[in-house]
Amino acid sequence: MLLPQPQKRRLQRVTLQPHQVEQTLEVNSAIALTSEQRHYLCNVLRLESGAEFIALDRQGGWWLAKLSSEADHAQIIDKLENNSELDTQITLGVAMPKGSNIESVIRQSTELGVRQIVPLFSDRTIIKSGTEIGNQKRDRWQRIAEEAAELSLRTYVPEINAPQSFKAWLGDRTPESKQILKYICVIHPEATHLLTSLQSGYDALPAGEHLAQIMVATGCEGGWTAREEEMAIASGFIPVSLGDRVLSAITAPVVALSIVSAFLDTK
Repeated sequence: MLLPQPQKRRLQRVTLQPHQVEQTLEVNSAIALTSEQRHYLCNVLRLESGAEFIALDRQGGWWLAKLSSEADHAQIIDKLENNSELDTQITLGVAMPKGSNIESVIRQSTELGVRQIVPLFSDRTIIKSGTEIGNQKRDRWQRIAEEAAELSLRTYVPEINAPQSFKAWLGDRTPESKQILKYICVIHPEATHLLTSLQSGYDALPAGEHLAQIMVATGCEGGWTAREEEMAIASGFIPVSLGDRVLSAITAPVVALSIVSAFLDTK
């Protein structure tokens, strides 16, 4: 079934929690709603028994569901199709900006199609490597991604990884492959623009092969140190520019992902 027509697209979208999709969903499956979902659907939106909404299963599936006569359950009534996702997985490694600005990065990156976000400790982050980031804060980051995914009609909810050091992230990489393009955003005037580098990488793909993943690393206030840039290059990352202007730590990832998503949308 295709995604409902415009009047149906206004149906509320609800992201299911991992424990709600442990078993594969199918038509006529029952969903036990969480207390938060029940409160939102029944008390905030004032939906009644039989009202429909869209359930996102976190795995790329959209399901048309309706509230049962018992407000704590819903029933899957159809499988929906949605083609809002990019064909290539995008991973963002972002050196954590100061304060709560990481929340803005997560929200806007989700809207732009990122599949995975890795908060990083770098040499110049105010929060230093080894600092414990509490589960409450990490849960908040994941909820922000869920809300942004629902509002932007995403099929997938991006995974927000636990913060780690830039060095550890570089050391935990997939095998080298022409199907994976890796970029570190720098402010050197001689660096190739990201758009130009994307085109070169795409053109270098073997005939008939699909671009599987694009990885982008953006720095915090002050950018990357020379040591970090050297480590990234040694790990297969290509230094790229985002233009002639110096961008803030919360603007750079948005600009980078805007370029990547626009490029992929044309391919």
